[in-house]
Amino acid sequence: MSGAIKKKNTEMERLEQLEGLVDRYAQSRVLPLLIPLVILIFNVSLLLYGGKLASLIIFHLQISMCWYTAIILGIVAWVLLSSFFVTGKILARYAGCFYKKEGTIELEKERTSAWAWIAYLITFCGSAVLSAESILPVRWALMISLASFGTFMLYLGKKHKEKPLGVVYGGLSLAAAALTALGVRLPLSAEGWLYSYFITLMIYFVSAGFITAIVVHIYNRKVLQKIKKMRTFSG
Repeated sequence: MSGAIKKKNTEMERLEQLEGLVDRYAQSRVLPLLIPLVILIFNVSLLLYGGKLASLIIFHLQISMCWYTAIILGIVAWVLLSSFFVTGKILARYAGCFYKKEGTIELEKERTSAWAWIAYLITFCGSAVLSAESILPVRWALMISLASFGTFMLYLGKKHKEKPLGVVYGGLSLAAAALTALGVRLPLSAEGWLYSYFITLMIYFVSAGFITAIVVHIYNRKVLQKIKKMRTFSG
């Protein structure tokens, strides 16, 4: 009798271990992060070279300078629209393609507090505005923006059941904020605000994003291997 009870307890422990592994696997399916990263790279390139492109179009077509303003406004409108609406639509439609062969897993996500969004936007955007107006030095604006983003990623990782992504991405951003505050040389510090703050920040985001995707995906594959090796019941 005691042997049967011991066997049942062992099977229960293995089942709980399997459930934990499945939960860790589901929370670390991070490859959809590549979609907003690619869109971010494209949008930054547009912002950097959009003006030159508009000038070339106007010069070759010999059209009014009013078109220059229209093109620039169009680029800005696209960047704003794609950063939120378009990216969300693409993620909703294609995010599952990365793990199509492994099936669909729906995680119960908690609602993000409105106050968390407000605090994030104030600290992130506020530091950018103060820096653009030369009120706050670029270094400290970068530090605040990175710290704000890193903290928010940790929060979202917990709320959206994507802890590995939140921990790695948020941790890298907080580490970059700390290094910036400690005086590490900024890559584009000699350039104007667009480069010294905005482009530097985007470089940090894209670099940390790709590192996060690689690290968390490797972790995800290792968890999947453990799941495949497990046998819930000994038979």
